Amino acid sequence: MRRGNSTVVIAIVAALAALSILIWSSSSGEPLVSSPQGTWGEPRATEPRLPLEPLDIEGVPEQIGPEEEPEEQDIPWLTDLAIALFVMAVVVFLLLVARWAGRQRVEEKKRLAAAEEKELVALLDATGEDVRYHALSEGDPRNGVVACWVALEEAVHRSGLEQDRSETSAELTTRVLRRWEVDQDAIDALSASYREARFSRHPITEEERLAAVEALDRIHTDLRRRIRAEEELREAEERKGAHEAGDMAETDDQQQAEAGAHRSRSRSRARRRR
Repeated sequence: MRRGNSTVVIAIVAALAALSILIWSSSSGEPLVSSPQGTWGEPRATEPRLPLEPLDIEGVPEQIGPEEEPEEQDIPWLTDLAIALFVMAVVVFLLLVARWAGRQRVEEKKRLAAAEEKELVALLDATGEDVRYHALSEGDPRNGVVACWVALEEAVHRSGLEQDRSETSAELTTRVLRRWEVDQDAIDALSASYREARFSRHPITEEERLAAVEALDRIHTDLRRRIRAEEELREAEERKGAHEAGDMAETDDQQQAEAGAHRSRSRSRARRRR
């Protein structure tokens, strides 16, 4: 709201300035844009003139040429008005473009923040206690290990993140987890356990299932740590803003107090003089 009001104020000030220049130019009689003065190049050398002899003009028919048309008088203030209106239009257009670009940046930040929040919530659900319990207690160890990684892949797809054509679902999931600064050892351990359980034929033990669940738990812990860090940063920014607002209010109070004291001293001096 403040940004929109400042834009309108700037446009009004620019319009008033242009009109003031136009009024000054019209009242002074001098156009804002005048034709160039002076000559270009070096002056030509003039030849000496010869004395003219009187001519006998008797018998020479009088030549009647076309009537000279009156020259059109140029009105300087019309040119000034056109220039002022053009400048005003350009200024208003630039201000509107800047305002639109600012709104677009704000909307883009909001959209990215909403997408990141949706993605983080999906990852927290995929690594939560319920998922770890079912992976550890249901089915055989092979299915439990696969379920741990598949839960992460499904969470990434639910968040609506665009996937490159050249990357697989596992690569996309790894990229997302790295972006959230998750422990790389936990990502590598769970990814390796998933590939072994998914594509190998030898039996998967309970110890391997437990290792996969523990890796999923470490990922969940890192995600929770990231949330707490962002919350602390947001609270610090809010406290900083409140502190700055308090300092500004305190400065205003001090200025008002000094102004009041100055007025009191002035009145006292005036009374003494009387």
